[in-house]
Amino acid sequence: MLKKQLFSFLVFCTSVMLAQSFTITTTVCSEAESVRITGPWWQWNSNAGPVAVDNGDNTWTFTFDPAPDEDMEYLLVVDGVMESLLAGNQASGDWSCTPLTDQVEYANRQWVVGSGDATNVYGTCGDCSVLVIYGCMDANAVNYNPQASEDDGSCLYGVGLPVDFEGPDYSFTDFDGGNSEIIENPYSSGINTSAHVVEHIRDGGQFWAGTYLTINPVDFSSGSVLTMKTYTPTAGIPIHLKLEAATGENHEVIVENSVANAWEELVFDFPDDSPSGLYTSAVIIFNMGEVGDGSAASTYYFDDLGFASGPIPGCTDPEAINYNSGATMDDGSCIYPEATLQITVTACALASEVSLTGPFWGWDGISGPVAEDNGDGTWTFFFDPAPEENMEYLILVDGVIEDLVTYGDTSGDWSCTPVTNFSSYANRLWEQGTGDVTDIYYGTCEPCENSIGIEEYANEFVVYPNPTNSTITLPSSATDLLVFDVFGKLIFSQSVHKNTVNVSSLNAGIYTIKILDDSGVTSYSKLIKK
Repeated sequence: MLKKQLFSFLVFCTSVMLAQSFTITTTVCSEAESVRITGPWWQWNSNAGPVAVDNGDNTWTFTFDPAPDEDMEYLLVVDGVMESLLAGNQASGDWSCTPLTDQVEYANRQWVVGSGDATNVYGTCGDCSVLVIYGCMDANAVNYNPQASEDDGSCLYGVGLPVDFEGPDYSFTDFDGGNSEIIENPYSSGINTSAHVVEHIRDGGQFWAGTYLTINPVDFSSGSVLTMKTYTPTAGIPIHLKLEAATGENHEVIVENSVANAWEELVFDFPDDSPSGLYTSAVIIFNMGEVGDGSAASTYYFDDLGFASGPIPGCTDPEAINYNSGATMDDGSCIYPEATLQITVTACALASEVSLTGPFWGWDGISGPVAEDNGDGTWTFFFDPAPEENMEYLILVDGVIEDLVTYGDTSGDWSCTPVTNFSSYANRLWEQGTGDVTDIYYGTCEPCENSIGIEEYANEFVVYPNPTNSTITLPSSATDLLVFDVFGKLIFSQSVHKNTVNVSSLNAGIYTIKILDDSGVTSYSKLIKK
């Protein structure tokens, strides 16, 4: 009983200790008007963290009451300028105040739970007697640091809006899992046939991963509506455009896109009284709230960021699936959901069942819809009503899912698999507005090697034993045997002199076998090899 009481007392005391307040006292080695803290808890916004109290002797105190219940990564901000400890620590070799560092790209402070009160000096791990504050000393740069005493080569110079990403002078600062690169336009069509665009891939990191472009101070005197063209793998993705000032002031507008796998111009309507000459960063975040995985589903494209000029074109019909609430002039681009949908598939082999799978059915090979047999080697899926969003899918024949990664690797043809990373998955996609689908071939993006015609399909024969381990018996009139895999590829053939044939060399699986008889008639049957 005593041990239990002692344990409860220790737990209580520990809880009390963790809940106690703590302080951070910062020395600023020059005159200052404000001192703040920033870090990942405040998304590194230099104007969002807590403010210190001026003690009147060049020291400033932050009080946290209660204390955080986890370790806190942070940097100091004096008069809107975030300290940069990397250059100074590299010069001095002193990393004692920045335990979170790779000594190349970042060096951040950390308060550890249970470590008590802390003291520090802005801009250094040392003291004011040896302080050199590194930063940009060019007043023409957008990140000019009036506190800096030695230039560290970090000056950033913005580009003016509009930006079309066709020149070499664009530099992105990616953060927390975002990766941006100017590439040749991979989808030059529709409203965007420009030569180059920005590819932005989210791979791990944080749910707010994104990028920002350093720009010249935005001038809102001629309008407050910005536009940007985007291309995304799915519709309904929230896209953040945030304008930030060096001092941390910011304003953001969030717009959801309405179409997938097509260029769309989004409209970002900032307040009419937005201040000019303040914002020097354009922050872009796709699909905030989700962590990217580096796949095609986490790959986005954007282009042509600038002010709207004249009427804003787009779909103005709220009944359309690509309705653009910011458009002021209908451009005839409205897309309306289909009432029904038919997808017709050529099986490329004799089949007992053709079905679909995909994310709608959790990629479960037995839960997707089953097609109707048309009796001529084709099968049709009927959707009534049609799906209300784009549908990613693959085809199964007799329970065997098609492998379009292998097909794409071998043929170099990925035309029917727009959802792919070219290595681990390659999937088909039906898009709203594209109507019924025909000319789809199981296992391939082009007509299959063994497309069974309607007359041939009608001629079936019985083969036994079926399933088999080694031999099969054919009709006595058979003269030639051909064996095709589930993708319609010929993998075995021989002349038939006896009606018993050894097929033990075949791998286990499902095959279509074709025979020619002594009258020149072609017939088919399915074979299961164990």
